[in-house]
Amino acid sequence: MATTRLDIHHYPDASAAHSHELQAQLVFGLQGSLELEYGASGGRVQHGSVAIIAPGERHAFFSPDQGNCLVLDIDSNSPLAGLEHERSRQRRLLEANQLLTLSSEQGALVRSLAGLIRSQPHLTDTSAALLVSALLGQPATPTRLPLAQLNRYIDAHLAHPLGVQDLATVAGLSASRLNHWCLQELGCTPLEYVRQRRLQYARQRLQHSALPLSRIAAECGYSSQSAFSQAFRRHWQISPSALRRQQ
Repeated sequence: MATTRLDIHHYPDASAAHSHELQAQLVFGLQGSLELEYGASGGRVQHGSVAIIAPGERHAFFSPDQGNCLVLDIDSNSPLAGLEHERSRQRRLLEANQLLTLSSEQGALVRSLAGLIRSQPHLTDTSAALLVSALLGQPATPTRLPLAQLNRYIDAHLAHPLGVQDLATVAGLSASRLNHWCLQELGCTPLEYVRQRRLQYARQRLQHSALPLSRIAAECGYSSQSAFSQAFRRHWQISPSALRRQQ
């Protein structure tokens, strides 16, 4: 089975042509434009549109302004996670050359995933399912919370503000469904779960490093040492300074 790939491609202002024997290719416009010719079809891919190129279809392309596109290479015969029941519709979608205009919601999803994929390449399969399900008009709903993906994302962004929509995009869920699954499986809201992981990390840093409290507070996303100390005491029933003195 061919590997699903999702990346941002930067196109030169020179003509080129090739084909992908085993995979369909979806080219979502981000910035600039891309002129495409394939089979009896063709046209201009730009912001708000997507070209679907069937497996094995030779296509020529040229970008007059060195545009950027989000490109998904995918096996049309292998159903994506959460879309197993849509296997036949997925195959029909991916095996027909077409140029589509995206809705505002679909366009927003493309922009959001383009911002995530470079820093979070492990989200390729989830992102692919979101993109294909958006084109099918069916939400891809995982059967359980993708906790490993969420943990990796949260841990990589502990020092930065995190919103429910950021986490929902990573999980491949709407914000309301993410809230539902977190309450169902974790017994807390998404932002409460983020707070718990921040304070777990802070406890480890206090126990295994000599970093000042202000540095640990910043690493955990707190704007001040006092706010960090108050949150830590509420969660662990001990102050950061007292915990460190016990070591």
